[in-house]
Amino acid sequence: MGEIAEPISPELVLVDSELAAAIRLRSPSTPFRVVFVCTGNRFRSALAAAAFRFAAAQLPVEVDSYGTLDIALAQPLPEALVIAAAYGLDLSGHLSKSLDTTDLSQASLVVGFEPQHTRAAVEIAGARPECSFLLRELNDLLEHVDIPSNPDPIERAIQALDGANHYRRREPRRWIGREIGDPMGLEQPEQQAIGQAVCGGAIMAARKLFGNIR
Repeated sequence: MGEIAEPISPELVLVDSELAAAIRLRSPSTPFRVVFVCTGNRFRSALAAAAFRFAAAQLPVEVDSYGTLDIALAQPLPEALVIAAAYGLDLSGHLSKSLDTTDLSQASLVVGFEPQHTRAAVEIAGARPECSFLLRELNDLLEHVDIPSNPDPIERAIQALDGANHYRRREPRRWIGREIGDPMGLEQPEQQAIGQAVCGGAIMAARKLFGNIR
C-alpha cells in the first residue's frame, strides 16, 4: 500500500495555489504500479517484470505480472530461467498468476505483448485503456513524445505516459503489428530472441520513462 498523502493546509492553497498543486502531484495516495501481462505468465511477462523491476529498483515503483490463462502457480519455462540468468535476474521463485485474480483499475501502466493481453487486462481486470500498451508500441510512442526534463522520475513517467497516449490517439493504426509472439513450442534460438526482445524492451521502457536510472 502507498503512503497516505499529507493534507494540504487551506492557507497554502490561498497563498500559493501552484505550490499546493505541485505538492499534491508529488504526494500520490497510490503507488506507481506497473503490470506486465502475457498468456501464461511463465515467460514474457515474468521476464519483463523482472527486468523492469531491476532497472527501477531505486524508485518507489511496484512491478508485477499476470497471465490471461488460469494456470496459477506454474513455474517459468526452462528457457526463461536461462535468459533471466543471462541478464542477472532470478526467476527461480516465480509462480504464475491469473489475471482474473487482480484489480488493475489503479495501475499506472499495463504492458502486454499481443493485443489480446491488453484487451484482457481492460475487460477482465479493469485496466484503464489510456494506461495500457504493447511493449514495443510503448517504446515507439515514447520516441515521439517530448518527455519533460522533470527532476522527479515518477512525475516524469506520468507525464510521458500521458503524452504517449495522446500521440497514440492521433494515429491509432500506426502502432498495429508491434507484437512479441508466444514462445511456446518454438525452438530454443527463437525463444531466446523473444526473451532478449522482452528484457531489452522492458529495460528500455524504464529508462525512457524515468530518465537516468541504472
